[in-house]
Amino acid sequence: MVRKYNRVMDKFQISFKCSKQPQGANGLLGFEPDKAYIGRAYNGLYEVSTDWGRGKPTILLDRKIFDRYFELVREN
Repeated sequence: MVRKYNRVMDKFQISFKCSKQPQGANGLLGFEPDKAYIGRAYNGLYEVSTDWGRGKPTILLDRKIFDRYFELVREN
C-alpha cells in the first residue's frame, strides 16, 4: 500500500529553481536565487518548501506567483 502511494505522489514531483529573491511577508522567505529546490505541482497549484521532506512547512502557490519567483527545471 505504501509503495503504491509513493508512486502516485512521485508523478507530481517537480524540480525548480528560484529566479528572483522573494521579498516581503508572502511566506517565501528563505528561497535563494539560482538555487534548485524540489516540490509538487497539481491542479494548477505549486507546493514549495525551502527544504522539502525535512519537516519544513510547505507553501501552496498559484501559477502566477510561482512564475514570478521560480522557474521549472527540465530533467531528461
